[in-house]
Amino acid sequence: MKTKRILSRLALLMVAMVMVFVACKKELEEELASVSTNNVEGITQTAAVCGGNVTDDGGANVTARGICWSTSQNPTTNDNATYNGTGTGSFTSNISGLTAGTTYYVRAYAVNNQGTAYGEERTFCTEKNYELPTVVTNNVTNVTKTGAVCGGKVTSDGNATVTARGVCWSITQNPTINNNKTNSGSGTGSFTSNITGLQPGTTYYVRAYATNSQGTAYGSQKSFTTEDDIQVPTVTTSSVTNVTGSTAVCGGNVTSDGNATVTARGVCWSTSQNPTVGHNKTTDGGGTGSFTSNITGLQSGTTYYVRAYATNSQGTAYGSQKSFTTETTTGTIGGHEWVDLGLPSGLKWATCNVGATSPEGYGNYYAWGETTTKTEYTIENSLTYYDSTIGDISGNPTYDAARANWGSTWRMPTRTEMQELVNYCTAVFETQNGIWGSRVTGPNGNSIFLPATGYYYYESLNGSVGVNGAYWSSTPSENYTYCAYELGVGSSSVGVLYLQRNLGLTVRPVTD
Repeated sequence: MKTKRILSRLALLMVAMVMVFVACKKELEEELASVSTNNVEGITQTAAVCGGNVTDDGGANVTARGICWSTSQNPTTNDNATYNGTGTGSFTSNISGLTAGTTYYVRAYAVNNQGTAYGEERTFCTEKNYELPTVVTNNVTNVTKTGAVCGGKVTSDGNATVTARGVCWSITQNPTINNNKTNSGSGTGSFTSNITGLQPGTTYYVRAYATNSQGTAYGSQKSFTTEDDIQVPTVTTSSVTNVTGSTAVCGGNVTSDGNATVTARGVCWSTSQNPTVGHNKTTDGGGTGSFTSNITGLQSGTTYYVRAYATNSQGTAYGSQKSFTTETTTGTIGGHEWVDLGLPSGLKWATCNVGATSPEGYGNYYAWGETTTKTEYTIENSLTYYDSTIGDISGNPTYDAARANWGSTWRMPTRTEMQELVNYCTAVFETQNGIWGSRVTGPNGNSIFLPATGYYYYESLNGSVGVNGAYWSSTPSENYTYCAYELGVGSSSVGVLYLQRNLGLTVRPVTD
């Protein structure tokens, strides 16, 4: 019995050992699965199709299979991955959520209890994100009557070849390639376009364009106006008015600038017909519209011809011709002769001093502001020396020796009128009938003679008689209340100065 039990136990032990051996042998035979990676297909901007084939489970159940991908090589299931069931055989995987224009790496995988096996690596690039090109419009330059230069720059092709580029234009806003256009090649970068066939004086709108497979894109809109068809201006001549012995008033009206800025306008005149700007002329600004011109420096009793003119970049145009004859420049008022010297103010000067019977006569001497002569000229007997309330006395018969003695429109000249004589006339110290004085000649060639009369101080003339002369103005000094302005003449010059009011000076009247 004992022997049977021992044998039985040995048999059981041998069976157990065999079973353990078989189990160990089976475990030792399991391996990683074998899997291959399919080619990548169906590639778009954000997706693709791949897959694989588990050809051997490695002796163990394949519990997961699919593909994994990454933008780095040798992707694993720790990267992006799909799950496409279990077991062996082929499978297909849809890859999504990709970025356009990006390179990816993909491998099939299979998982069994021995681990994860990977197929060979495939690579692919998603499609680019195609867009319209990007283009900017240049500024418009070199604008003429019928043409201009523009262009642009294609800064991006939108991931598709730019097959056409240029500029398009129209007289309406937002032009397209269905309007007028240039074709300035293809591709990206800068380009220049010559715009031709335009109308003068017209506003145009222009945009750069660029075309790829996605369509046509446009740059910002620019506008420009072609040059006008420039001609000489149109101008009319006004009637001549206010004619004196040395001056007249005319003018004109520029009714059209000829499509170019009028840079000068005025009147031109001559003693010959059809005067031009090469003769005497005024300049009265620019632009269109009416203007008035003062004609000066004329000769008395002379016929002149005058035309308005206007100048632009095309030349000078003239209005119709007018003619006029200046007045004579001498005359008498109340038996006293005057002469027109052609001064801008038109003022007329007497040919003689108050109290004189000839141009070279000295005449009477007066203290300033007094109308009668006296035997002695002192501060004490001066009627105005201490009077600071007296203003300009011209034409006031109470103080003006010319008005009081000659009457009518005669009066003493103001300081300003004396200065006009100095500014616009020339003076030569010479003799007339043996008397020294200054020959004062005006712009029109007429002249007066101012003898060197000297002046009275107390009861006698000072020693400057025949050397210098002094003529009262009607204007008191603003700085010294006991003085007044006078016209001094002499061998060296003629000028406006001031002297004490009590002195006895001569008076040369004027009239308007």
